[in-house]
Amino acid sequence: MPANLPPEAKAKWNEALAAKNPREKVRLFQEFLSEIPKHKGNERLRAQTKTKIATLKQEIAAQRGKRSVSRSSWSVDREGAAQVMLFGSTNAGRSSLLRALTNAQPVVAAYDYTTQWPVPGMLKFEDIQLQLIELPAPQINESSGLEIQPEAIDLIRNTDGLLLVLDLSAEPVKQFHSVTAALEEVRISIQRPSTSVEVVREKGSGEIRIATSGASASIEPEKIRSLLHSYGIKNALVRIYGDASLSDVEDAILENVTLYKPCLIVGNKLDLPAAREYATELKMEVGDSVPLILTSCLIGTGLGKIGEGLFRCLGIIRVYTKEPSQSIPSERPFVVRAGTTVGELARAIHSDLANKYRYSRIWGPTSKFAGERVGPEHVLGDKDVVEIHTE
Repeated sequence: MPANLPPEAKAKWNEALAAKNPREKVRLFQEFLSEIPKHKGNERLRAQTKTKIATLKQEIAAQRGKRSVSRSSWSVDREGAAQVMLFGSTNAGRSSLLRALTNAQPVVAAYDYTTQWPVPGMLKFEDIQLQLIELPAPQINESSGLEIQPEAIDLIRNTDGLLLVLDLSAEPVKQFHSVTAALEEVRISIQRPSTSVEVVREKGSGEIRIATSGASASIEPEKIRSLLHSYGIKNALVRIYGDASLSDVEDAILENVTLYKPCLIVGNKLDLPAAREYATELKMEVGDSVPLILTSCLIGTGLGKIGEGLFRCLGIIRVYTKEPSQSIPSERPFVVRAGTTVGELARAIHSDLANKYRYSRIWGPTSKFAGERVGPEHVLGDKDVVEIHTE
């Protein structure tokens, strides 16, 4: 475990994160390595940093000689209530699925690697929109298996979830293991861990906020705040799932963790021969660990289930607000994580609303009766209506 890192190492880490130029990042991460004490507890951190350096060098090599327009082709503006990456082996039907679910018009062809750049589209689920982005398929390396492009890794790490598309007519269990192995190689997992910590750096809040779910964290909040302050982090939200330790928090600060991404698996091409037999094998292999939907873009089977399936696996809820003087709530909901409290919602709307908060009234699934008066610690549910009262 990383422990007792000198202040110089912590400062160098923050410099590396802040750097925009990949070559500058490489230099700073190399200097960070030189500052880390060489002992067994830091072996994993050193290995992780070396992986970062190697990935950055691959990115530099891949971009060398390319025009800036090519680099910008991987940039996608975030839209909608959540962002989800369509990912999978070539010819699994990602483009056909994107066409069937959204207004996007990607090229659909029988040859491999049709998609060269990310293609976005918007999926409507009830009263919200989910952004789906089809990623180019990972390349096949005969010695090491599938390799994900560095640009795709960045997009996956920053997205809200994955839609993993498998071809049911072509050994989907083998595809599943190949794709998940490629993700694990870059430290991304679709299996929810028993304990996880996420440190989200913020601007302007002036405080370290801590949110826990699952079992209570076994560390005192002040120790968490003190650790973040030692890294120069003054504004952040720390999300803790399960019984995390202070070392888990430090690993999260240093990105020395396998990143969990909620995932919905889509077994596509159910209309093709042998697909149903393969689908049975896939169900047995995946079990209950990751949700699975069987589809056919050709005849429309299962497509109507994907919106709700994504909404559930992303762990998000819709909350509607209402002015005290109004009888009808807002038509457009705030989309927040499951487990969000009224106080956290108030802060997300505006800091002044949180600072001047007095109480709220609730209508919906989590209220004991219509208009129940609650405090800032009340945990919200999907389709709750909230009326916030201030000083």
